[in-house]
Amino acid sequence: MLEVSELLKKVRRIEIVAKRAVNEFFSGQYKSVFKGRGMEFNEVREYQAGDDIRSIDWNVTARAGKPFIKRFVEERELTIIFLIDISGSGIFGTNRSKIETAIEVAATLMFSALKNNDKVGLITFADNVIDYHRPRKSKANVLQLIRELLVIEPVARHTDLRAVLDYVNRVQKRRAVIFLLSDFLVSGVVDDFVQENTGTGNGFNELLAKENGGWKTNNPDLISSFFNSQYTTTQRTTKIKSPQEKSISITSRKHDLVAMRLFDQREKEFPNVGLITVEDAETGELVEVDTANANIRKILAQQQFAGEKRITETLKRCRVDQMSIETSHDYLTDLLRFFRRRKKT
Repeated sequence: MLEVSELLKKVRRIEIVAKRAVNEFFSGQYKSVFKGRGMEFNEVREYQAGDDIRSIDWNVTARAGKPFIKRFVEERELTIIFLIDISGSGIFGTNRSKIETAIEVAATLMFSALKNNDKVGLITFADNVIDYHRPRKSKANVLQLIRELLVIEPVARHTDLRAVLDYVNRVQKRRAVIFLLSDFLVSGVVDDFVQENTGTGNGFNELLAKENGGWKTNNPDLISSFFNSQYTTTQRTTKIKSPQEKSISITSRKHDLVAMRLFDQREKEFPNVGLITVEDAETGELVEVDTANANIRKILAQQQFAGEKRITETLKRCRVDQMSIETSHDYLTDLLRFFRRRKKT
């Protein structure tokens, strides 16, 4: 647990970095890509030459004896809710962990929302909802949410997107902008690439076990979660949606859902460091892997690539805006690129 003085220093540092990013990089970008709920009535005024006759308020016109028109303004106020995955896989990262990256990205977007006078809320989750902070306005609220995130300890549990998405759909009745920050290593979103290509249930595990000279674990599916993921081992078809995918689709229709996938480069390129013992952060189980074996590194890379492809395809099918954020990369550049791309669509 952080000391109070250390916590305040971290909050202040993140506040300074986030504010600078908002002022220097995202001025106008945030407002232009996230729209309000529509048009709301503002006032009536007397008709002037050139006004659209379709705007005439006939009730007021009848009472006043001369034409009046209705005027509307865009309802700019937004409700922004951050869903942040704090499962055990968030501790992974070479220079900066995935959960640390998620906090900095969320803080930047929170200050963007604050500058736009939007409400900001937060939900943390793993296999279920951990904590919920309902959307509020004010700088004090944003700073409080950042403090809450900084004292979070990732929990050694798997990720269940269905639980958190169903929850936000229940508590947030009106349309909102939902930022979902996770590594998306979730059963029902990512599938075993060998099983999908060959139809063999645990073919991936068997192939890797053969290369690795046998397991030092009682869990035959552990290597399928080698990077703290929970890959399914059941056959899927494009006609059947998993419960997780159904929840993503429903949330995407009700809200403006933005998926931000966090990853570390070491999840793609496993280094040659000889025989090592790897621990699954979400189960605590151990497995010894011979990373000097080129075939093992190749198989792990293929597994990771297949998982990323599945995530991208699933989100695309659900019509969810998505972006990837690498832990060691400049996330400000990623955010700016995302804003510009979204503005064009």
